[in-house]
Amino acid sequence: MAEKGVSMTPMAPADVYPRSDQEFAASQYSDELRQKKRRKLFIYIAAFTVFQIIVIMVFALVIMRAKSPKVKISSAAIEGLKVDSSSYNMTLVANLKIKNRNFGNYKYERTTVNVTHGGVLVGEGVIWKGTAKARDTKEVGINVTVSSNGLTGNSGVLLLDAEAKLRGKVHLMKMMGMEIILVKKRKGAELDCTMEVNLNNGQIQNMDCDD
Repeated sequence: MAEKGVSMTPMAPADVYPRSDQEFAASQYSDELRQKKRRKLFIYIAAFTVFQIIVIMVFALVIMRAKSPKVKISSAAIEGLKVDSSSYNMTLVANLKIKNRNFGNYKYERTTVNVTHGGVLVGEGVIWKGTAKARDTKEVGINVTVSSNGLTGNSGVLLLDAEAKLRGKVHLMKMMGMEIILVKKRKGAELDCTMEVNLNNGQIQNMDCDD
């Protein structure tokens, strides 16, 4: 039994020691690691933002920029040639190439092809309305009846000019905020080709088209 009159003294709390150098270094390293992660995250976000800006600029300047198509005669031949001292009659069979350089379809209208000799109209053909797909070249064929009285070629060679003004619209997709809408931009192309027809054998020679 405990003796009477003896008081019980409570135990003193354990001593609180300051953090050791290792603990402080570990805490500092952890803080630095978190800062590095935050910096990396900021760099990633900034890089992604710059990338988006570049993509939008390329989309706006390259993809959304409407360009005029190109049209020219790729090949031609003469059929049914009839020539006398004062007139000629023939059919010009030509293949045309319509090159669409845009990232959207090009829908063109019905177009008349005029064939002239010395500035005088000697034949007409038709390019029927159609569509040249995006970044593609469409081939179309035309037949033109060429005839004239009182006009003949010098030295058996007949110089012909084929001209046309193609009209149509480029269909492009455009971003408006968070929406994508269809934009139609009117563009045209001009056909301007010259060729020499040998009236002796009906062959076409020295054909040239402006780009």
